[in-house]
Amino acid sequence: MKHFFRSCLTFMLFTALFACTFNPLAHAARTVQLEWRVISASYKKGNVDPRLKDIYQNLGAIFNYNSYRLINMNRLALSPNQQVSVPLSRNKTFVIKVTRVTNQWVHVQVQLLKGNQSIFGTAVRLMNGRTLLIGGPSDHGKVLIFSLRSFW
Repeated sequence: MKHFFRSCLTFMLFTALFACTFNPLAHAARTVQLEWRVISASYKKGNVDPRLKDIYQNLGAIFNYNSYRLINMNRLALSPNQQVSVPLSRNKTFVIKVTRVTNQWVHVQVQLLKGNQSIFGTAVRLMNGRTLLIGGPSDHGKVLIFSLRSFW
């Protein structure tokens, strides 16, 4: 009888611990703050947009351009499977979608659309508070760079 109670108590403790650490609904409903910047870079002699001062050193270390201009910047709370469309020009749209959130990572898909056609896309994982720079497509001597940062 003593063994039976000990086994039941062990089973109940294990079940409680498992339920606390593995709760798929807790991850599914979690929102994150996602900050993005869309940057136009060029080889032409120019300057660096003062709004990019905090990431300029990283831009210069990764990309070899002479000028950087901020096109769009925003910060929103997004949940898994939620997306936001950011108009960049008359015919280009930047689409950001959070696909999954865990304790360590936020999984994000980014896509650049020209009209209804995808011209660039990738999937990335971001750590809390870290900035990720993604080089995008070039167009008439300029290139788009996407900066993503997450907070939770």
